[in-house]
Amino acid sequence: MKALNIIVLLAGLFAAVNSYAAGTVLMEKHGAAWPQSQNGYATKYQCMKCHGDYKNLAQKTKDFSPNPHYSHMGEVNCVECHKPNQAKPDLMCNSCHKFEIKGSVQSKY
Repeated sequence: MKALNIIVLLAGLFAAVNSYAAGTVLMEKHGAAWPQSQNGYATKYQCMKCHGDYKNLAQKTKDFSPNPHYSHMGEVNCVECHKPNQAKPDLMCNSCHKFEIKGSVQSKY
């Protein structure tokens, strides 16, 4: 069973890398690797299994201004910005601020 889970995860990651085209929604990018919880929402702990912790993510987005993974809001759930049915993040910061993120990711997630 563990080998099957690894195969499904790898297939999902392969699909995510190969479907990184603009316009592809997050859930499609992840494919079978999309984390599921009991209520249907992914938690940050599920995301961190593949993407790493906030310190790691902040390092990958260190050239962003502002850095969305280094925030006074702390380590919020990823789906607060990364909606499964959207291709690009919808910053929760912008409920108070009006940020336009500029910069490049150091490496793909």
